[in-house]
Amino acid sequence: MKINSSNAKGLLIKFVIKSVILTVISVLLFSVIFSFIVYKADLDLKYLEYLSFFVCAISAVITAYFSVKSFKNNGFVMGILSCLPLVLYSFINLLINGNNIIYFLIKLLIILLFGGIFGLLSTKKSKKFKVK
Repeated sequence: MKINSSNAKGLLIKFVIKSVILTVISVLLFSVIFSFIVYKADLDLKYLEYLSFFVCAISAVITAYFSVKSFKNNGFVMGILSCLPLVLYSFINLLINGNNIIYFLIKLLIILLFGGIFGLLSTKKSKKFKVK
């Protein structure tokens, strides 16, 4: 079966746009939520560094699950590719704010693991059941 290049190009463009938009929205939303919780609970700002791991994990889950939903296979790889804007955001955050490299590597591992797993879970795999 021959793949129509215009359909593949359109699917790729939609995938990139969905990945970027979902990453931006989810990072902003969950950063605001966790910052508000830390502010209202009058906690030390050191907790925001640890809560950033949860922001990365939740953002990777949301981005990978909804970006890869339109694909039929290669969910793990596409899930990781959909989280590249989040990896880029974390890397720029490392460079600008001078954060700890260990925190960045932990975030990178969390992003790639959760992105791959939830990308794999969201693919449309048609399962055939044999009825006797």
